[in-house]
Amino acid sequence: MRRALTLIALCCAVSARADEEDATRFVAFTQDFAAQCVSRNAVQILVGNSHPARTVMVWLDRYHMGVGTGDRSKTEMKAGSEPVPLGCSRTLDGPQEWRIVRAKFLD
Repeated sequence: MRRALTLIALCCAVSARADEEDATRFVAFTQDFAAQCVSRNAVQILVGNSHPARTVMVWLDRYHMGVGTGDRSKTEMKAGSEPVPLGCSRTLDGPQEWRIVRAKFLD
């Protein structure tokens, strides 16, 4: 019984550590009312790092009207830095969005 409890405690500790190490949890998308986007009935999409101390590298894929465009960006974001503008939520043809492919801590 004691061995089973030890294994359960170990699994919980490993699980908690894995959650702590999941950099995607700290990738935050925000919006801004940039003039070039508002004129298209859209908002500016930005990506930022919400971790208080660690630098995050994120890879994003862009989708236009629900279809992947093949555009992949890689952005390094230090803790406390300003969010990085990606583009408008809408082009002249239709909506666009960015999706996280991968994120990892650099430090």
